[in-house]
Order: sequence, then C-alpha cells, then structure tokens
Amino acid sequence: MQQNLSTEETLKAILSEEYKETLGIDEEGRNLLYTFYEQRRFKPLWAKKKSINATGEELLKLLKHPIRFGMSDKRFDLNWSDDQPIQNEVVIVCGLARSYNDLKYGMLDSTMTHLKPLSYVSLKSLDTLLDFSSNNYAEKIISWGPSDSTYQSLARGLYTFVQNNPIGEHIKELRTIKEDPAAAITGTKEILISKGYLNAEEATDSTTFVTALKKFQTDHGCNPDGVIGTNTVQILTETNLHKAQRIALAMEKQRRKQAYPSRYIAINIPEYMLRLRNEDTLCIETRIVVGKYENQTPELTSGMHTIVVYPYWNVPYSIASKEILPAAQRTPDYFAKNNMVLLQKGDTINPHKVKWKKIKENAFPYRVVQQPGYKNSLGILKFDFYNKYDVYVHDTPSKGLFQTTARAYSHGCIRTENPVDLAKVILGLDENVVVADSLDSLIARTGINHPVKLKKRIPVYVEYNSVIVQNGETKILRDVYLRDDKYLNAMFPGTEDTNHAN
Repeated sequence: MQQNLSTEETLKAILSEEYKETLGIDEEGRNLLYTFYEQRRFKPLWAKKKSINATGEELLKLLKHPIRFGMSDKRFDLNWSDDQPIQNEVVIVCGLARSYNDLKYGMLDSTMTHLKPLSYVSLKSLDTLLDFSSNNYAEKIISWGPSDSTYQSLARGLYTFVQNNPIGEHIKELRTIKEDPAAAITGTKEILISKGYLNAEEATDSTTFVTALKKFQTDHGCNPDGVIGTNTVQILTETNLHKAQRIALAMEKQRRKQAYPSRYIAINIPEYMLRLRNEDTLCIETRIVVGKYENQTPELTSGMHTIVVYPYWNVPYSIASKEILPAAQRTPDYFAKNNMVLLQKGDTINPHKVKWKKIKENAFPYRVVQQPGYKNSLGILKFDFYNKYDVYVHDTPSKGLFQTTARAYSHGCIRTENPVDLAKVILGLDENVVVADSLDSLIARTGINHPVKLKKRIPVYVEYNSVIVQNGETKILRDVYLRDDKYLNAMFPGTEDTNHAN
C-alpha cells in the first residue's frame, strides 16, 4: 500500500473490494464496514497510520484469543498485521461485529452439530457496540450475551479461568496404576504440581501426595480414593483448553435454554443431584445415583404424575436375561429369596420346574416381577413420569452408594437418597389428599402397593450439564458419559487432538 496516502485514504483503500481477501473478510462484512466508515468519512476509531491507541491494543489482545469469551478461533479467521495499525482496527471492528450474534444467540445450529454461518450485527447497532469509553473492555463484550445470572456467571468464570491458567499447556500421556505403577505415580505428581495441587518439595512424601490426589479427585467429581484409575486419568489429563471449551459449551446450552416453569424438578446427571423448586424457592435437594456408562441415564423432559408406595418392579428384559438368568441357573431359589415371580403369558411359573441350563441369554422366555416390599430394588417409593426410555426416580435398598462422590451405578433409572422427604414435599405442593401423615400411614402398611395420583403434574427435566454455577462460582464436573466432545468438535473444529494428553 502506498505510504503517501492519508489516514482516511489508507482506511478507504483497506476497505476496497481488492483488499478484502487480504483481510480475510467476506463480502457481507466488507459492505458493513465500508458503510460504517463511510458515515465517519473514513476516520478511524483507534488507529493512526503508524500506531493504535490503548483501546485498540487491548481489543486486539482480547480478540486474538476468543476462547476467553467462549468463541471459536474459526469465527476469527482474519488477518492481523504486524505493521499496519489501520488494518488491525478494521479486523477488530469486523471481529466485534461478528461476535455480538455469536454471544447473544450462540454459534451452533439448532441440531448443535454444526457452526451457524457467520453473521454481523446491524449497522445501526455498531456505534453502540464499539463504545468502549468505560475502558472495561472484557466486561462489555461479556455483557453482549444473555443477561440471566447463570450465563453471566459462566462467562465471567470462563474469562477468569483463561486469565489464570495456561491454555496451551501440554500434558503427557498418563498410565493407570494397574498398567504401570511407577509411571502412573510419577506422571500424576507432575500433573498435580502443574495444576497447583502439590508442591514439588512435598511430592516425595506419600501421604501428602495421596492427600493432594484425593483433593483433586473431589474437586473434579471423582471418588476420592487416592487411586490412579481410569476415571482419575481422564480428569488428570484433561487440558485447560478443553476445560475452557466445556465452559463455552455450558454457555452455548444456557443461551438456548427455555425458562423453567414456576414449579419443576431438575435433575443434573454429572452433578448427581435432584432439586425441586417452587416459585424460585429451593424446596428440597437430594443426592442421586444415575446410570453406569454402559447404561446411561437419558436426557429428557416429562411430567411426574404418580408416586407409587411399595411399587412392583417389572424387571427389564436385558436385566432378566443377563443377570437373573445366570443366578437362576445356579439355584432356582433365587426367585423366592428376592421376592420375585416368574411369569409366562400371564401365568405364574414354578422356577424349580424350569430347565434353566437349556435357556440361552438371548432367548429368555419369561417375564420377571419383583413383589412390593423393602427388598424390592425400587425401594418403598417410585416417582413415575412418562418417557420412551422407561426410566423413573425411585428409592433403593442400597443406601451406601449415596456416600460416594461419583454415583453412576444404576441400570439407567435415577435412585434418590431421600425419597420420603421428596414425596412429602411434592404432595404438599400438590395440595394432595394424601399428605405427610397419610403417606406415613401408607408406608406403615408394609408391602401393600398403593399408587398416589398427583392432582397436577410436576415438570421433570433430566439434564446433562458438566459445568455448573455453584454459589456464584463456575464448577467444572467430570464428563461422566463423555457427551461433551460431540458438541465441542462442532464448536471448535480442529482442536480435537489437543483436548487430552496424547
């Protein structure tokens, strides 16, 4: 570009049709910027021919790392210049004009499998967008997103996380303690030191090392057993970039989230928690057990319609054929000991008259029903809501699992720690004829099945949020079912190989 051009002439030349490929700006963006600067008589906002002011420098620094705001580098495929301040101003304005819609409405399409086409803020809004007179640059950009408190907390949490953690760090491959004990311990110490959980001077002390590992496990939703197992390796080898991207995904989900009704139950799978709220009041929260990785609890929306006191358990075919059949082949007494009935076409079958050894796993010809009672796998209460997955919330005789940090142990249904308290709160809000005292009476009638219909269904949301806001702080949980990467590969294409150690 000619050196003898004035500042205005230089800006006009940069915005010309011939120069757009050099900038990396599409035609829509060039037209927007040309019209914007034309109205300003091509007077730059922050740049001169040989320098750019503090505002421009700060914005340039921020936009070169858009992950701070939860945005993909692919949305900023623009050409910065080492010696052309006016070109950099144009690129900054283009980046900001692109950012608004991404921050406000999200980057992914309705299927959450592809990036939406680039779009720009309207010309009439651009002036207001570019008013950084308060000097609080990052805060203003964050404010372009939804105004709800959860989103804003996530956005500020992401910005702080990126500011305080090295995003480009490399984490070496880590072996489990079973695969290579010496390498696992050495590698884990290095990672804990790099993440600030362990001082290098104290790393040789085994007690201090195990304490640091347990603290890390607790903070990341793993059972704090001090063992370097598969789940612990997963969280130890997750890079800071991947964590930042998961916060960005949480922001993306929050943008498209519909407002909850006045009364609802929210279940968050990775958090292992159930909460019932009414008119913005938290009425009860309880720990839950969800499905194992092999039997994942699905995400769904439904309405709770019935609480069943002493439910029957219609054993799913998969459990009957894979788990009950081998037990029956060992001894037909299994059914009596577990208060189960064997049925075929509605008729009760004597298990002692069945030739169990001849039955194959994939040809189990019976239906198994467990009778109501304290031994029932569903416990004493079941909370029913319609869904195609046939999952529900229920009590359980296995109370010990609620004391663990990671609670993915079920076949897909959701076990709740405090079913009686939950039922009493629901019935109270429902203004049901069955109230707390009468529920106690029904429970006292041991083993008698009694469904209690709710007068009004309570919306139930079973969700998968691996990043949450807790007491105003952003908390990154373990991606227990590894569901996030499906969306992250769409949001941040090209970063798949940098998410974990390799």
